[in-house]
Amino acid sequence: MAAPFLAVALPIGPAGRDPAPLWREAEAGIAAAARDGAGLVVLPELFALPYVAAEAPGDWTLFAEDLDGPTATRMASAARRFEVAVLFGLALRREGGLPFNAALLARPDGRVETLAHKIHLPPAGPGEAYGEADHFSPGAPEIRTLEVGSVKVAALICYDRRFPECWRAAARAGADVVAVLVGGPAPDDPEGLYAAELQASARANAVYALAAARYGTETVTGRAVRHDGETLAFGPDGAPLARASRGDRRPLLVSIDPARLAQARATNATQARLRLPSV
Repeated sequence: MAAPFLAVALPIGPAGRDPAPLWREAEAGIAAAARDGAGLVVLPELFALPYVAAEAPGDWTLFAEDLDGPTATRMASAARRFEVAVLFGLALRREGGLPFNAALLARPDGRVETLAHKIHLPPAGPGEAYGEADHFSPGAPEIRTLEVGSVKVAALICYDRRFPECWRAAARAGADVVAVLVGGPAPDDPEGLYAAELQASARANAVYALAAARYGTETVTGRAVRHDGETLAFGPDGAPLARASRGDRRPLLVSIDPARLAQARATNATQARLRLPSV
């Protein structure tokens, strides 16, 4: 059986209108992860951009980049320099329409691939005129995986984690690790819901759940926007592996163990017992 594969979830934040400080923060974290032997670094949703979902549409379209834009180029350079794959969030330009909220994978050879477009776009929150659905185009209703080292990785972008069907689709696509790229406020969530979603989904689908979240409070828009997610990880049996509380900049190093995956799938094969129609 293959040796364990090391992955790092890296908190990032808060963002301003200049992405350069977040690029540098990410690069420092990628370098440290590589020194620890990681084969994959996961960064949050839209990691270098301020979160402006409640504002009038425009900023994220202006910030949007192509696959060879400045953010992707910096992450590809870091992946190549430190010989580690980097999964990161970006507003990806779309010809003739609103951009995609995307998760891109930069490989150690410098290639950049699209792993996911955010499928479910949150509507406006209570008392707000706009939500993400006013800023982005929804992705196609599909989940794919990419091989990174010895593991298969799927990506869910923030709100997509709320939908059990996304986790099921990731497991059916062969994912060993479901990376969850997180950003934005969730002030109406009951305490503990976020972690419970990831824990239950990891166990039900026998996958590792690895969430990288934005931290801090941004004031770019003239009002405070607090990031409410946490950077944390659960094993394929649902066991907690690591956790960084809100505002904690500590990266999480997680060992993806093939033996643990095999054991979880043999003893908790929820998908194999499913009697409801396939999705």
